[in-house]
Amino acid sequence: NAQDFEPITGTVHQPPPIHQTFEIRGYVVCTFAPRMLDTHPEAVKIPWVHDNVEADEVLFYVRGNFGSRRGIEPASITLHPRGIPHGPHPGTIIASRNALRTEELAVMFDTQHTLELTEQSAVFTYDTAPQF
Repeated sequence: NAQDFEPITGTVHQPPPIHQTFEIRGYVVCTFAPRMLDTHPEAVKIPWVHDNVEADEVLFYVRGNFGSRRGIEPASITLHPRGIPHGPHPGTIIASRNALRTEELAVMFDTQHTLELTEQSAVFTYDTAPQF
């Protein structure tokens, strides 16, 4: 149960592998559960810009306030293909400076296999996606 997961926190931002809950050959799953944020006064409390050189990344945002991204609502999904930089949206680093906790719950799926969008998914936009 993701609600029972007790994440590791620190004085500075912890990398995603800290949140890994299990793995199988070619895949890992990470759980971003409610937690305290970094405690150092100058810490950047949200993920920095990065790219994945060996994995495609899918995030499913279950609930909460996702401080690094704007426009994310519960049941949102984002795809971050390998080699394409991604990270905090403009203004979110500054906005997170005084935050002490995050109540987000999200699941990240990384795979060494290349993911492709289906023809059916190409028709979805923010306005036409199914609402849950």
